[in-house]
Amino acid sequence: MADDIVLQLSSKSNSNPSDPSLPAKLAKLEARMAGKSSSSSNSPSVQTGWPSSSVTAPPPPPPVKFMEQEELPESSSDDDDTGEEFLIQHNKRIKLQENETGRALQQSETVVEEKVKVLEPVDSRQNSEDLKRKKPGRGRGRSSSCRGRSKTSDQTKPGPSSLHVSSNGQMDKHYLMEQMAKVPPANNDTANFQEEVTLLRGRVASLEEELRKSRHEKDDCQRLYSQLEKELKDYKEHDQQMKTKRIKIVSDLLISVSKAERQEARMRIRQESFRLGNVGVMRAGTLISEVWEDGQAIKDLNSHLKSLLETKEAIERHRKSLRKRQSSENRGDGSDAEASTSEEDFILQDEICKSRLASIKREEENYLRERDRYELEKGRLIREMKRVRDEDGSRFNNFQILNHRYALLNLLGKGGFSEVYKAFDLVEYKYVACKLHGLNAQWSEEKKQNYIRHALRENNIHKTLVHPNIVRLWDTFEVDHNTFCTVLEYCSGKDLDATLKATPVLPEKEARIIIVQIFQGLVYLNKRSQRIIHYDLKPGNVLFDEVGVTKVTDFGLSKIVEDDVGSQGMELTSQGAGTYWYLPPECFDLSKTPLISSKVDVWSAGVMLYQMLFGKRPFGHDQTQERILREDTIINARRVEFPSKPVVSNEAKELIRKCLTYNQAERPDVLTIAQDPYLIYSKK
Repeated sequence: MADDIVLQLSSKSNSNPSDPSLPAKLAKLEARMAGKSSSSSNSPSVQTGWPSSSVTAPPPPPPVKFMEQEELPESSSDDDDTGEEFLIQHNKRIKLQENETGRALQQSETVVEEKVKVLEPVDSRQNSEDLKRKKPGRGRGRSSSCRGRSKTSDQTKPGPSSLHVSSNGQMDKHYLMEQMAKVPPANNDTANFQEEVTLLRGRVASLEEELRKSRHEKDDCQRLYSQLEKELKDYKEHDQQMKTKRIKIVSDLLISVSKAERQEARMRIRQESFRLGNVGVMRAGTLISEVWEDGQAIKDLNSHLKSLLETKEAIERHRKSLRKRQSSENRGDGSDAEASTSEEDFILQDEICKSRLASIKREEENYLRERDRYELEKGRLIREMKRVRDEDGSRFNNFQILNHRYALLNLLGKGGFSEVYKAFDLVEYKYVACKLHGLNAQWSEEKKQNYIRHALRENNIHKTLVHPNIVRLWDTFEVDHNTFCTVLEYCSGKDLDATLKATPVLPEKEARIIIVQIFQGLVYLNKRSQRIIHYDLKPGNVLFDEVGVTKVTDFGLSKIVEDDVGSQGMELTSQGAGTYWYLPPECFDLSKTPLISSKVDVWSAGVMLYQMLFGKRPFGHDQTQERILREDTIINARRVEFPSKPVVSNEAKELIRKCLTYNQAERPDVLTIAQDPYLIYSKK
């Protein structure tokens, strides 16, 4: 207590250093305090530490009588030198002992740490500056409070932030901060904490700067994205407009070219019709039929042939007359000289006739070859006339665009229930072949369903086939309720049938390369997990592209060989279908259901090779399909015969014999015959 008073007085002295009576007052106060301390030494000692919870607290000291005045007189520096003017009283509050102060310091540390955690966003530098400003003013605050005490200031103000009792009865939290600063562990922790907070705040500032930059970049990216999105939208709209214009321009060009081609084809037909002939109408009673009327070129050719025949007959008659005259002269009278001269003359005349006959024969052969050529041209003309007539009668001849993609151009051909158009793919920008399958409106629903099932089956088989020697199937879609379309690979070359009609006999080298490619396609069909029998191999189903690659097409009669099928083959459920010249004997056995395998395609390939090499089919060449079926031509074809001309290699003949083996069990299948040396090209 004395120390507090001395501290207050010293602070007062510091606050008012100009007071000359201050040393005397201090001396008197110290004398009184010395007497007071001697009297208090006789009283019992007070426990200096906080009692534990298990020890009973000692009784409080006897109460000290305080002044009953409500207000204490203020002390000032104007008091006289006598000490009676100073009134020294006991404090109304219980004196805090040292151990209580330590405990209060610990509590204050806890409170301050909690407050520091709560007040993390506050700048640490601001706190340190505030503490520096408050510490120098603490002495002046206490000295001024000692000069004037009131009833209000004598009351205790409890709270976590008011732990130290000052001389005027108030708790000084700045003092607590000083005491906390004096504790070394707390100081180290606080320093570390402050350092960590400083680092974290620096990191936060860095992250905030990065966040600000990222937000700025995000805004820039957002603006760029919006700009690009708008540009993309504009580009798409522009591209759609340009695409529409592009399709319109391309389709218009294609249509104009196709129209020109149609006009040229019809003009060529008119010109060729005048030269080669035309189709006329002949009426016999109530029957009207079409007949072929030869053109001028064929008429002239026939006239030349007729003239040559007449000349030949005249020369033959002249020779006969010469012989008769010679024989009569030999029986008549005459000198030997005249007879000898007449004999020489007869011999000369006969040689002239022979020479003339030989010349006529050569001319006749030339005219006959020319007539054969005319016959081929006439055949092409008839097919073209039929195509044009079918094109004019087609409901797709007005250059339609199917499925918003395929622009139909010109008709390539027409089958039993389908039409094949040359078309242009406006998306892939390439030529394709559109095969339009039409259902007859007069058909029954059962027949329609059968046809649809058959077409879908062909489509399901064909769409999985990808091989250089097989025509690709690109797309399938519905046109209307009674029509659907399959989009196929377009082959700009002729088919083998047209080639053989133009050139009945091919060189063996060309025939070999064609049959090798056909067998490569067949090998692919038989190496799949689901083997396929084509069943309708013929020259009309072998196409050539622009570079001459051979491609097999038309899988309408194809058969899928299931895994459980034995070595004997599968049952033939479509007996009677196909092209009879190219089917093996087992397909004509009506006594039982035939079993077929890939050996059917081997037979068909052998027939085509024979036809390419010798210019005719090996069996039933001049017969119709009805006659072949009626006369069992193929069933009786037990042996193949080769003509003497043209000359063909023995390897080719041996391959044909293997392919045309009559007994199905002895005939090799596709994978076996493909190993024949004739079908394998190797470096010489």
